[in-house]
Amino acid sequence: MRSLLLALGRLWLRSLRVRWADGAPPAGTGTPGPAVILLWHEHLPACIRIFSHRGIEVLISRSIDGDWAARACEGFGYRVHRGSSSKGGAGGLRALARGMEAGPGLAGMALDGPRGPRREPKQGSIWLSRRSGAPVVPVWVDAPRSFRLKSWDRSVIPLPFSEVIVHVGEAFHPESVEAISDAMEALERRAGNV
Repeated sequence: MRSLLLALGRLWLRSLRVRWADGAPPAGTGTPGPAVILLWHEHLPACIRIFSHRGIEVLISRSIDGDWAARACEGFGYRVHRGSSSKGGAGGLRALARGMEAGPGLAGMALDGPRGPRREPKQGSIWLSRRSGAPVVPVWVDAPRSFRLKSWDRSVIPLPFSEVIVHVGEAFHPESVEAISDAMEALERRAGNV
């Protein structure tokens, strides 16, 4: 049953049509070079499809839900490391940093994951940016034809075969979580969601 659900999930993700708000992204990644791609946990389902098959390093919790997410991400070409802010986080972040050094230099992070609070960034992205020397790049996803789950993060679930619009902010080296929050809010306003 689990394999069937994963297969259906992959079909749903592959059906999504991706449109970059400002045209084609540099090198197909949305970033001009090494970077830590930042998103809110609620946009994670769509981002699995958006940034697939680029060798991006991701950190996924060791929970049962994390097992599902890890398998889905691996199927879309992500390099998965297991850990979270509560279990194995430091080791997971170090593995991300090593992976960035060995690969294309890209990592993706759900700022407020794995358990929230919603839209409150944690320190991990700042540490990873400093350790790798790579800037962070905020990402916002619009999914006009979607619904939200009644989960802590209010996950956005695009309908099958619908369009998702990707907004990419300016790359920068963050000094604080407040700077990250400000950048994410500015990107949300630019996307017309405030």
